[in-house]
Amino acid sequence: MERNDESHFNIYFCGSAIEFPDVKRPAIIFSPVNDSWNDFRYKCSYRYLIYFGDGRREIEGRVFLGFTSGNENIEDSGQLSNQVEVVEASELPDFFTLQGGMKDYRYFVNEHGTEDANRLLLAFNDLVACRRFPKRAKLVDVAVKTEVFSLALMRDSDRFFAFHNADTILDGLEEESFSRISTEFSLSYDLAGFPENHNLYLNFDTNSILPKRISVLIGRNGLGKSQALHTIVRSLVKGDLRFSDRDHGRPMVSRLLAIATPGETANTFPPERQNKRIKYRRLILNRSARAKASRGFGDLCVQLARSEELIGNNDRWRLFEDSIQLFSNIKNVVIPLSKDISVAADHVLRVNGKRYVPLLKLNHGGEQAKLEVQGAVVSNANPMMYIEDDIFPLSSGQLSFIKFIVQACLFVENGTLVLLDEPETHLHPNFISEFVRILDRLLKSTGSVAVIATHSAYFVREVPRNQVLVFKGDGDGRVSIQNPRLKTFGADVGTISYFVFEDEITNGLVEDILDRFPQNPEARDSLLKELEAELSADVVMYLRRKLNMEENNEEN
Repeated sequence: MERNDESHFNIYFCGSAIEFPDVKRPAIIFSPVNDSWNDFRYKCSYRYLIYFGDGRREIEGRVFLGFTSGNENIEDSGQLSNQVEVVEASELPDFFTLQGGMKDYRYFVNEHGTEDANRLLLAFNDLVACRRFPKRAKLVDVAVKTEVFSLALMRDSDRFFAFHNADTILDGLEEESFSRISTEFSLSYDLAGFPENHNLYLNFDTNSILPKRISVLIGRNGLGKSQALHTIVRSLVKGDLRFSDRDHGRPMVSRLLAIATPGETANTFPPERQNKRIKYRRLILNRSARAKASRGFGDLCVQLARSEELIGNNDRWRLFEDSIQLFSNIKNVVIPLSKDISVAADHVLRVNGKRYVPLLKLNHGGEQAKLEVQGAVVSNANPMMYIEDDIFPLSSGQLSFIKFIVQACLFVENGTLVLLDEPETHLHPNFISEFVRILDRLLKSTGSVAVIATHSAYFVREVPRNQVLVFKGDGDGRVSIQNPRLKTFGADVGTISYFVFEDEITNGLVEDILDRFPQNPEARDSLLKELEAELSADVVMYLRRKLNMEENNEEN
């Protein structure tokens, strides 16, 4: 098989790292990383050293590597024996590599430039790079049929997503595609007390001008909305197909963000555990939730400001700035600073003997000023509002709002699935429209999609009806999950509530009113007109419908 025809590198392997081996340069040397972790017995983590031999500095990094077959120098784990001294790649079976996730390919291209990155990746027999060249098709075809590829390299969802989608990054960071996530999902799960499985379909359109990157699940309590989100997490973590791509089986999802508010919804999502299938973050939004280490709001903001990771051509802080602009009064949001650390930056505010930095100016100034300010941020303090030379606490809704955006921008990746359970808990209805606009903007910027389980008709009115699934129970204990007939986008909230929660309107009080209606049709109409001034339009509509049904039954 042809080797390194585009690269002009000499490729070597060594069972253990050697800093300055006697090899012909320019050279690339791969050596296995000896740790205890394995993917279904396979060990694929390798260190590489690149020696150019022309005065340029050596380059060191990590890569995931497999061989197309075995021989006496390769152990059952698929890893090169540590007894092997330096050997040329031609003495071993063909090898192939992957950098890792999308961020790893972005870093590689940003570090080396587009042209050199492609040259090096071809020398690595990187499968993303090789797929772009017909002359490398044979290696790719053989590699993807190996167990080490399917069981180890593809086990992690970040690598799975990158294998299929990182090719656009190799044309330059500005060329990265943000429309590769799966857009048609199916979900099937059983729920105690119901005779049949719950089955539903989720559809998204990442390129639509409408907010079709969001799906909303709505219905009465106890019908399985939160369980749907729980099952999605369990399925992606375990790797089963209860949640699947309707056409391709395994979902094309790079990572998973599950966001809940305190109380019952905090139990919707299983806790985070080390997992090699998918990067999973479980976030709880509120003022008093216990923060893990490095999960305090101040710490999160500093991590975001200092992150050098790129998504497309932007770093995470720029993504945050772009997303949060729609938040009203964002320029007045400030973060408390410690009184014990000296800070001299001009943009620091001093109010009532305490110091604060505007959230949007956390990354302002020269290097020393930024380090001083970021080092003084109080780790677990909540953001505040600076108005007319005084400091005020944020409302629970504002706090949830900002915490969500900060954490989402810190952890999101191209192709992320975002799950939110009852986000309306701390949001005023007026905030919901703003929340959805910011969420949709973030999803669009990162090629991601979101599923929201809610009781609020205010969320339903923010998306088209094809993005809404209504959970309705019948008298036999079965649940139907369907798109509404009602055109929901921009619809009246009362109309949506009546359509979704019609059965809840038929409560005892309304039935009592019906029982007291006179039998005479004219008297009924007269009383109904009187009640119109006191009752909601939905209840009046319901009463009219029930009275008309009774009249029709009497006539028959």
